[in-house]
Amino acid sequence: MNRSDILERIKSERERQLDLPGSELDANNTVNDWIAIAGYYLSQEARRATTIQTRQSDFESELIKAAAVIVAALEHSENMKDKGELS
Repeated sequence: MNRSDILERIKSERERQLDLPGSELDANNTVNDWIAIAGYYLSQEARRATTIQTRQSDFESELIKAAAVIVAALEHSENMKDKGELS
């Protein structure tokens, strides 16, 4: 998988997330919320790796989800700054 394919998958995942019910509430997330959400996806395969062999597709899927959440956090960083959560 090359970089443009990876970035396209992240973009597609971010668009999927925006279509989910409740995505309008993302503006209420704090810095800690964004870190926790991204961390959740990043830790999923680490947890599974201790019990079963991780499949490449699962590993990639969780990384793509985490990357899309990080994009969402970046999209909302100005809002968090306006709320005084970032300096």
